[in-house]
Amino acid sequence: IVTCHVIAGLILLSALFPRPSVCQSVRDVGRYRNYEQISSVMKNLQITNSAIIKIHNLGISPGKRKLLMYEIGNEISNENKSNPAVLVVANMEGNTPLGTEAAQYLAESIIGKKEQYEKLTWFILPSGNPDASERFFTKPVYKETRNELPVNDDLDDQTDEDGYNDLDGNGLITMMRVKSPDGEWFPVISDPRLMKKADPSKGEKGMFKLYTEGIDDDKDGKYNEDVPGGTNAGLNFPHLFKFLVPENGLFPGSSPESYGLMKFVFNHPEIAMTFSFGSSNFCLVPPKGGRSGSVDLEKISIPEDIAKEIGADISKTYPMKEIMEMVKPLVPAGIELDENDVANFLGLGAVVNPLAEDLVYYKKFSDDYAGYLKGIGFNVERFDPEDGKDGSFELWSYYQLGVPVFSMDLWGIPKPKEEKAGSSGITPESIENMSKDDFLAIGEDKLSAFMKEIGAPSEYKASSVLESVKTGQMTPGQIAGMMKKVPKKPKDESTGDPKEKAILAFYDKAGTGAGFVKWTKFIHPALGETEIGGFVPYADNTPPSSMVDSLIKAQVPWIFKLTEQLPLLKISDTKITPKGDGFYQLEVWISNEKYLPYPTAMGKKNKQPAPVICTLEGKDLTFFSGKKRMVIQSVPGLKKNKITWLIEAEQGTDLTIKLFSKSAGNDIKQIKIEE
Repeated sequence: IVTCHVIAGLILLSALFPRPSVCQSVRDVGRYRNYEQISSVMKNLQITNSAIIKIHNLGISPGKRKLLMYEIGNEISNENKSNPAVLVVANMEGNTPLGTEAAQYLAESIIGKKEQYEKLTWFILPSGNPDASERFFTKPVYKETRNELPVNDDLDDQTDEDGYNDLDGNGLITMMRVKSPDGEWFPVISDPRLMKKADPSKGEKGMFKLYTEGIDDDKDGKYNEDVPGGTNAGLNFPHLFKFLVPENGLFPGSSPESYGLMKFVFNHPEIAMTFSFGSSNFCLVPPKGGRSGSVDLEKISIPEDIAKEIGADISKTYPMKEIMEMVKPLVPAGIELDENDVANFLGLGAVVNPLAEDLVYYKKFSDDYAGYLKGIGFNVERFDPEDGKDGSFELWSYYQLGVPVFSMDLWGIPKPKEEKAGSSGITPESIENMSKDDFLAIGEDKLSAFMKEIGAPSEYKASSVLESVKTGQMTPGQIAGMMKKVPKKPKDESTGDPKEKAILAFYDKAGTGAGFVKWTKFIHPALGETEIGGFVPYADNTPPSSMVDSLIKAQVPWIFKLTEQLPLLKISDTKITPKGDGFYQLEVWISNEKYLPYPTAMGKKNKQPAPVICTLEGKDLTFFSGKKRMVIQSVPGLKKNKITWLIEAEQGTDLTIKLFSKSAGNDIKQIKIEE
């Protein structure tokens, strides 16, 4: 009981007398808007643009916040839409407030450009995880991606009982470091603000233990292991979902946010592209492979029992196309077989890496995007964005919806310019045989740089060395000999994480120190003498609010460039050839007028989205080849597919050809049978 009173007293004192901290300046959230502000803006925008904007509520979060989505377009009153749609989601993990601002900016940009919504519907979800996103705006601030569903993380008799504690009263949850004989961490030599985990194989020894800021509320010997919060809605999607990870949820779709979004997607087959503002950036860096368990369709081993049936050699591997040819003779007439069927038959499992055919267009758009950014003077020298995460909306969209999927993280820590070693261009050998005049011509600045490069003692100044040569006290050869004896600068193997160094450099350059809390002594009720400090929450992925407008205005318009390349199917050409006795051959070419294919290569494999339908109608038609309703599985970008019918009809008959697709356009063409 006494201990509890002491702890409570310490926390109360910290709250009443918070230490001043320069990191307060990073909380300039004025440009970032919380859930209530964004909801209000959405409703007002809908009221003033009611002819083209509709607001959907996809569900209610555990924190009782509505999941509000814009629908923008000319068909907001139509249940069955003829225009394709683009689905844009933002801040699905709740820790990227910049994404929410970008989504809102996109919505406002669209309503000002009739050409963007006249033949295209937009679904925009500005805040996909509203519970988690609110933590950016409340104190104490800590970076958390889970909604407000109560979850007993540590499986004890209490729920959400051991959260973070703001011990130093600065409104931020950072880290605690405590000296310990069995510590695993030590300060980085070049910048003691940073911590590095010791690597015994390199002779490194730890001296600190690290904890997140707080106390052991439930007295189980662990710190902050059961913080308030339940499911990360951004990682609660089916593809590559990881079970038994508390943050991910009990099962895919267990979160009302992810379930509501998936239900909406399945109810809107007109969606032709998805886009995410979050932590990945498929616009800048194409989706990466390398996941274990991937099906290599070029090197497939065939089980012995199946190999005997199709005449394959079990000691060899085969590409899928070759296996398809082996299997075809065994397939009954009238049965269509595709690669997905064969993969399932062979027990190959799910594909977990992007397909090569899709990476072609990702690479093209990535190059185009880099050129676009360079053209507007936007700095792309930054650390790479995160890869698409298992269970994320992006991966679910790509692998299971069969549509092009893009994303933006909008900002990354800029790479600091590296100082090139040896920039002086001087070596001891190069000055060894110099004349007195040549040596003096080097100059003080250049000689000083050289001495710094080789690690000459600080008491030796370039001006003194030059003076000694000038007065004849020493020769260049003697100087070179001394320089050769200077011990080589030890290579600092403990330079720390490059990205962490870059974060510090970014905020140090800004002159505010806003990204880092200086390590400061604190007497912890259980750990004793400790230090509290470390990176400010969101410092690594959320820029100062002064940068928001320039970042989103520069990058968000790229989405319009991508939508210009959405597949668009047309009936491009027709040809009627008389075959005699009232028989005619009709050839129809279906073209894809845009660069992106319908569907993607992954879509072809998964048979998503629904195929294109082409119908032929006319009076008293008899079909001898082809059907009245023909299915077109795919049309590559900027190419044509041909459909052929053999029909019996009277001369002069009017024929109507209709092309129907939920997400790639519709077309109709009328022709007359003439000799």
